[in-house]
Amino acid sequence: MQTREKGWFSWFTGSGILDEDVLQEDRRNIEAFYHDNGYTKVHVGAPDIQLSKDGKSISITIPVEEGAKHTVGTIDFAGDIIFPREELLEKIKTKQGKLFRTTVFYEDVLTVTDLYQDKGFAFADVAPLTTIDDANHVVNVTFQVTKNQEVYFNRINIVGNTRTRDKVVRRELKFAEGDRFSITAIKDSKKKLKNTTFFKDTDFKIVKTDDPRKVNIDLGIEEKPTGTFAIGAGYSTAEKVIVSGSVSEENFLGTGRKVVLEAALSSYTNEFRLSYLEPYIFDKNLSVGTSLYNFKRYMDTYDYKRMGGNLSLIKPLTDDVKGTVMYRLENIDVTNVTNDASSYIKQQSGSSLTSSMTFSLNKNTIDDVMNPTKGINSGISTEIAGGPLGADNKFWSITGFYGRYFPITFWDSSFFVKGTAGSIRGYGGDEVPITEKYYVGGLNSIRGFRYGEAGPMDENDEPIGAKNQMYFNFEWIFPIYKPAGVKGVLFTDTGAGFDNFDSLRMRSSAGFGIRWFSPMGPIRLEMGFNLNPKENERKSLFDFAIGTQY
Repeated sequence: MQTREKGWFSWFTGSGILDEDVLQEDRRNIEAFYHDNGYTKVHVGAPDIQLSKDGKSISITIPVEEGAKHTVGTIDFAGDIIFPREELLEKIKTKQGKLFRTTVFYEDVLTVTDLYQDKGFAFADVAPLTTIDDANHVVNVTFQVTKNQEVYFNRINIVGNTRTRDKVVRRELKFAEGDRFSITAIKDSKKKLKNTTFFKDTDFKIVKTDDPRKVNIDLGIEEKPTGTFAIGAGYSTAEKVIVSGSVSEENFLGTGRKVVLEAALSSYTNEFRLSYLEPYIFDKNLSVGTSLYNFKRYMDTYDYKRMGGNLSLIKPLTDDVKGTVMYRLENIDVTNVTNDASSYIKQQSGSSLTSSMTFSLNKNTIDDVMNPTKGINSGISTEIAGGPLGADNKFWSITGFYGRYFPITFWDSSFFVKGTAGSIRGYGGDEVPITEKYYVGGLNSIRGFRYGEAGPMDENDEPIGAKNQMYFNFEWIFPIYKPAGVKGVLFTDTGAGFDNFDSLRMRSSAGFGIRWFSPMGPIRLEMGFNLNPKENERKSLFDFAIGTQY
């Protein structure tokens, strides 16, 4: 019900005010709620409104006659049946003997309609028929199908793309002119166009033509700004003062190419990076990306700098799976090693060159990259450096992760779980460079810990990285202010970096945060609490990030 009793915050929420139109809608909503829980014969009477004797308040009584609960009896399909009955029964959610739910039943009507539309019957009509057996308290259902004419896509007309080139839109479509009609292809195309982040909205309209066997698709595009310039300053417990800036264009000159120049300066890190992505090189379904970077980190007993670049080839293997081959060439300098540094860190002092190849597979079924609520994002990659690739450092690694969003009906929220594991080893008598090890702890692994603090430390409490990593993240994400895209998150993390399983000691944290897709890009503000701090460890840590995906 939208009608509410007067409360403490009525001055803000408007509760306690009677609107008869809203009350009538509440009556219909109550009736629909009962229908969706098996009470097919429910009767919700007219509200009885009584004024108090002092004239200052009213009371409302809504009479309800529930009747008996009904379950699903027989399920039948009639009319133009082109699928085996067993296949149709498997596709629908209405099941014999289960509670009869109207919302599920009408979802099944859409499911059956989609099956026919995917076979080219764009104007298939599925009529939901029900008969109620009051004696046995069951509802017998029938899906009456009229398939109508099989049709094909004729012309695809794109309007509204004043900046984005036509071919950039068309290459995201899962259907082409001349193909047999498919509603799933239209839905998948809408999702792909949305995930480019170039468009605010897309609208597919099916238009009949003079030929009953052909339909046109009018695709309306509403573009949005894709270029950003951001500059900001902030403070976090981990990085102290941070100054950052970026210039990016996600849809360069309307071609779909991506160019990003970014810089970040803090008390502990300096980073400069230039990236470029060509999504369809030579108009083939093959992406090429390159990145040049200069990264420096200041530790307590040493500093290190990584300067280099990489070149990637990315090939979609299916709609959801991509394969990537990346070559990396990087120069590493470990400098400013203090006299009281551990012997391990002193051994790392100097310059070295890394030449490596990485091979990876990624699967991503996330429904919306800007506002994920369901789907899977997972991947596995292996890297090998040195050997036939030359350079100084010789190591191999394998890393995998699995993340999944689960939609929750409560408060339009979602649950997110992610697991990450990895292992790296040197070969040919070489040790793993300190800069290539896993540093577990921080905003992107276990929150509430400093960078690398949830892994091996030397005698000076300096993180020295681990040869293995394993950690898990659990989040409940809920809306705070939907119009602006502001979300809240409650989380708990557990895991560790470790050199062998004998030294594995799981570390845990919990906390809360705020996430916002601002005009400057995604912003994360999160406070993590170390659930079992050791001596000299922080009990909590506030951290934030601007312009990174989460």
